[in-house]
Amino acid sequence: MSIVLQPASVTVAVLCEQEPMVKQLACPDQNYANTISELLHEQSISGANCYVVLAHGMYQMTQIDKPSVPEAEYSKALSFSAKDFFTISPENQLLDYYQNVSNVPNNNKLNVVAGDRQVIEPVLDILKDLELNLIGISIEDIVLTNFVKDENANLVIFHNPGSQLLLGIIKDGELCFSRHIHGYDNLHQLSEIEFEAGILGNLGLEVQRSIDYAVGQLKLESVNNIYVCVQNFDSQYIVSSLQELFDTKVSILKPFDADEFERFPMNYAAFDELVMEAS
Repeated sequence: MSIVLQPASVTVAVLCEQEPMVKQLACPDQNYANTISELLHEQSISGANCYVVLAHGMYQMTQIDKPSVPEAEYSKALSFSAKDFFTISPENQLLDYYQNVSNVPNNNKLNVVAGDRQVIEPVLDILKDLELNLIGISIEDIVLTNFVKDENANLVIFHNPGSQLLLGIIKDGELCFSRHIHGYDNLHQLSEIEFEAGILGNLGLEVQRSIDYAVGQLKLESVNNIYVCVQNFDSQYIVSSLQELFDTKVSILKPFDADEFERFPMNYAAFDELVMEAS
C-alpha cells in the first residue's frame, strides 16, 4: 500500500489480487489521519506493508555543509545546525537528510528535510490503529528516482496537479539534482493555446538551467533523455514543443503497468520504494 499526502488531499493505493485500488479524497482541514481512515475503512488491510510519501508542500528542505562530526552523529548535530532554516517550530521539526549523487570530489553538501511533527505523528498513530506495517516515509524528490532505472543521467519533468513543477536528474536510480519551479501549479489545466503564449519557452529555460548546473557544477555527463510526466491532455504538445528547444530526446514518461496509476504516478513509484525497503 502507498499513501501520498498533499497539502489539500490524500491518495491511497492498494495492490489487490484482482486489480489495484486507488482512491483520493480532499483534505481541506488538513486532518490527514481522519482522511486516511475514511479512505481505508472498507478495505481488508490488517498487516499490510505501507509506504508514505510527502508531496511538495508537506515538507521543507535546505542544503547545508556536512557537520564536523562522525556520520553516526549527523542527526543530533542537524537538530542544532539546521533548525533555523525552517519555518516549522524547532520543537515540532522531524529532520532527516540525504546526499545527492555527483562527480564532485569530496562533496560536502547535505540536503536536510524537515517535516512537521504535528502533521506526521497523527498519521503514524492512525496507521498503527489500522494495524498497518509502516515500512518508511519519503518525499517526492526521492521517490521520483523510481521512474527511471537507466545507468545514464536523465532529467524528469514531473507535475502533480496543484503543485509546483519538479525537475529531477536521475542516474543509476539515484538522485543527482532536484528543484521545484514556481508558477506551474495549474500546468494540468493549460491548453495548447496557452502554451503558445510562451509558457513552454520559459519551462525550456528552467530545464536548460538545471542541465547546465548539473553538468557545470555537479560535473555530470550530459543528460541522455528528458522525460515528461504530467497529467495535461496536451502532454504530447508539451513534448513536441520542448523537443524543438533541445537536441536531447524528449518523450512522455509512462512507467505504469496499470491504467489506474496514470493520475497518481507518485503512488505507483512508492511501490518500488516499498519493495526495496521491505527486502
